[in-house]
Amino acid sequence: MGSDGVGVGTRSRKRTWRRVLLAVVAVLAVAGTAGAVAIHRMTTGKLDHGTVFTATSGELVVKPGQLFSVEVGAHRSWGDVWTVAEAPDPAVVQTVGAEYVGNFGLPDLTGAMGADSGGHYDFVFRAAQRPGRTAVTLHVDYRDSVGGTFSGGPAQTRRQFTVQVG
Repeated sequence: MGSDGVGVGTRSRKRTWRRVLLAVVAVLAVAGTAGAVAIHRMTTGKLDHGTVFTATSGELVVKPGQLFSVEVGAHRSWGDVWTVAEAPDPAVVQTVGAEYVGNFGLPDLTGAMGADSGGHYDFVFRAAQRPGRTAVTLHVDYRDSVGGTFSGGPAQTRRQFTVQVG
């Protein structure tokens, strides 16, 4: 026995368990961080979206040269494929790109057939260097082709914005 009354073998076992516990905590921390990074990448897309606007219509005020995007909720598997129906005046706003980003939810995680937690389209634009005003219209053809029978009617098939640069 040691001078503190605890056996040398007991101290050695305690140190071993502490090391095992520390290793388990370190592995869990690394796995949690990697999972968070993976989920973030899955739900943010590849384009830089700049300032994100989520309104369904109205006026968007941006600064000269500012990168900005309009986000539209959608379920692609249900036919919600949004496009730019009326492009902005390129002297005022340039189109940078568009992408669909799926939401990361339980149906996506389990891979259940027919399950879809939806997602959103991001339409990315860059304002010109000088002040101006232009219109942007986003549209989903499928909903119009079925007669606008979705709840919300035409408000669910078009998004109209006036972009004020200045």
